[in-house]
Amino acid sequence: MPAEGGQAVQVTKQGGIQAFESPDGKTLYYEKGWGEGAPSLWKVPVEGGADTLVLEHLVSGHWNNWALTAEGVYYCNFSTKAIEFFSFATQRITQIAKAEKPPVGGLAASPDGHWILSGQRDQDASHIMLVENFRW
Repeated sequence: MPAEGGQAVQVTKQGGIQAFESPDGKTLYYEKGWGEGAPSLWKVPVEGGADTLVLEHLVSGHWNNWALTAEGVYYCNFSTKAIEFFSFATQRITQIAKAEKPPVGGLAASPDGHWILSGQRDQDASHIMLVENFRW
């Protein structure tokens, strides 16, 4: 729906999750394909039109782990523990950073692509505790 109000309009026609509008406001980028295997990145004009595949295997595998800029898409590759960049101009993927621990908790990039913010999983742990003399 327009920011100034008005009628809501369906943009995607065959499902989709986690969408971001392009910096120029003309294109919506989104993931789809979670139920069929590796999610893929798609785009569709905001004014309407056909969906177009951008990146066949967006290997983020988790919500909130890709960020859109005017030049391309940064995303977390959990199989390699790396942050990668897909360039719209060259259609190539470049590894930007590699971590000792898996990136997690979201990914954000500054509009100019000079800064990336990512979480890091330091540990996965749970504690089981015995509570004695418990009364409800």
